[in-house]
Order: sequence, then C-alpha cells, then structure tokens
Amino acid sequence: MSTVELVSLSKSYGQTLALAPTSLKVEEGEFFALLGPSGCGKSTTLRMIAGFVRPSGGEVLIGGSDVTRQPPERRGSGIVFQNYAIFPHMNVYDNIAFGLRMRKRPAEEIDRRVRAALDQVGLSGFERRFQREMSGGEQQRVALARVLITEPRILLLDEPLSALDKKLREEMKYWIKELQRQLRITTIYVTHDQGEALTMSDRIAVMNGGRVIQVGTPRDIYERPVDRFVTEFIGESNILDARVGGEAGDGMCLLAIGPFAATAPRRAGMSTGRAVALVVRPERVLVGVDAEHAGGNLLRARVQSHTYQGSFIRYRLDLAGQTIVAEAPNRTEGAALDDGTEITIGWRPEGTSILPD
Repeated sequence: MSTVELVSLSKSYGQTLALAPTSLKVEEGEFFALLGPSGCGKSTTLRMIAGFVRPSGGEVLIGGSDVTRQPPERRGSGIVFQNYAIFPHMNVYDNIAFGLRMRKRPAEEIDRRVRAALDQVGLSGFERRFQREMSGGEQQRVALARVLITEPRILLLDEPLSALDKKLREEMKYWIKELQRQLRITTIYVTHDQGEALTMSDRIAVMNGGRVIQVGTPRDIYERPVDRFVTEFIGESNILDARVGGEAGDGMCLLAIGPFAATAPRRAGMSTGRAVALVVRPERVLVGVDAEHAGGNLLRARVQSHTYQGSFIRYRLDLAGQTIVAEAPNRTEGAALDDGTEITIGWRPEGTSILPD
C-alpha cells in the first residue's frame, strides 16, 4: 500500500485549462473517488497519476516519493480503463499472465500467481475462455486480475463500469468495493456516476471545470454540500429561496420561506435579512401525518402532481409559489394524496443545509 499525494498539480493544453493547481492526499488503503461531469478534469488527473500525461506544473508523490518525471512502468501503479483492453486473440489465462511474462518471471511462478488471481476475482475455471465468450462483467474481472497479478502499490480505475448495463453495474460496484476492502490496496476511482461514488468510496473529490470543489466522505458531500453545484450534482435536492430572520439558538437560525417560518443549521456570515438557499432532500420532506408526528418545521403546501414509484410515492408540491419534491413511503394501497389537496409538510431542521445566495 502507498499514499498518493498531489502537490499543486496542474495541466493546460494551450489556453485550455484541464486542471487548476490541485493539492490533495489519498491515504494508504483508501478508496478515493474523483467525481464530476464530462470534461471536468478527473480522467486527466488520473492519467497524470499513472504517468500517461505530463503535468504542466506541480508534483505527484506515491509513497512519499516524487514520481512526476518517472515513466508509468516505474510508478508501481495498475490501471483499468473503461474498455478493459483485453487482448481478443488471447484466452483468459494468457491475458492475465501477460504482465508477468513481459517481466520474464519463471513459468512456475506465473502459473501459481495466475491461478491465485483467478480465484481472487472469482474466475477459476475460465482459463481457456476468450473475450467473445464472456460477459462484460467477466471481462472486467479479467482486466482487474491482469492488473492485480503485478502487485501494484496503487490501483487506478477509469470509469470501469460505464460500459455495463444497469443491473450489472449495481452488482459490480459492490464486488469491486469488497475486493478492494479485502486487498487493502490504495484505489483511485474516476466516475461521473454519483451513486457509484457514494456507494464505493471512503472519500470523494467533487470536480467541475478543472477544479476540485469539495473533498469529503460520502455523508459529508451529500448532507453538507459547499455550494449549489455540489448540491445539484450529488443526488436530487430541493433548493428553496429563503431569507434569514435571526438567531434560533442551539446553532440554528430562523428562515422565512414566503409566509412560513422554519429553522435550519446556522452558517457563518449570515446576517438578518440576507437571501439564502435552503437545501432539503426529497426523502427528508415529510408529508401529512408523518410531518405532524415528527416535529420540526411545519408548513402548508398543495399537491401539484404525484407519481407511483413502488416503494414510495413522489409528490410535486407548491410551497408558497415554489415547487418542492417529496418522496413519501408507500405504506398502504391507494394512500396517495389527490392532486390539488392542501396538506401539511415538514422536515427536521438538522436534515437541511443552507447555501449562500
């Protein structure tokens, strides 16, 4: 295992900024995700760590050693790309053995390590199969085994699930996380999928426009986003226009949302009368009896529309001229509220956050 540290790392292509000067550290054995939309700089960052792209400035440290000017093969990293890059003319055994054969390891050692790698990724018995005879998930496991057999210090994964269908993606993300937990290998995972990042990562760096916007645990990122971009990119959010009404004690402040009053965790620098945005996740919005029994903020809203989603009912509500979405548990058949119904809604103050205007 090794740490990975970026020190003022940057990359430009002419006048185009791919990565602004960025400093961050990935700890030993950590599963760290680079998350952001296409073109945000996450894959460029990964390729600079791997050594495939030369930085315009800054340093890459692996295990405390500066590897910025070292070629990829000397960095001790293993990388799995989106398309897996499996050799179609080789069977599974030969694909996995390829790296060790290039290093001219003894045949007995190669055989022992290939079979151990196959067992590690759950592909024992697949030795003689070719690419055309395997599913996307099985090909991905071969690509991982081919990297792991070389015993890299760090594992780099560049959108490895994006080519799979939804069901297989769901299965594979848990499998990769469990494998990483067993191996305790430092892993950096590039993805544009918020669900993957939240499910698999110990920490996440949210990126946009070549910059790291926020670094934190999945809970930190989801529940305490630092700005509107992170709020809107990570899951679904209700962002309500509000105005600060004063202090409420216990770290809370009063907010005015149209004619209604609510409380929320106070944010530094918020003066009375200041316009702010209140963030409430749809699953935190309580509807009807649930709101009345839970305590906290209580407001009145009108049902605009509702959609049956199986385990929950999704409501679009009008709250003082603003639209708010709620996801209410579907406990009783036929329990959905009719469109046009005026209802009580609410949320616990501690489950919300405030953004600057």
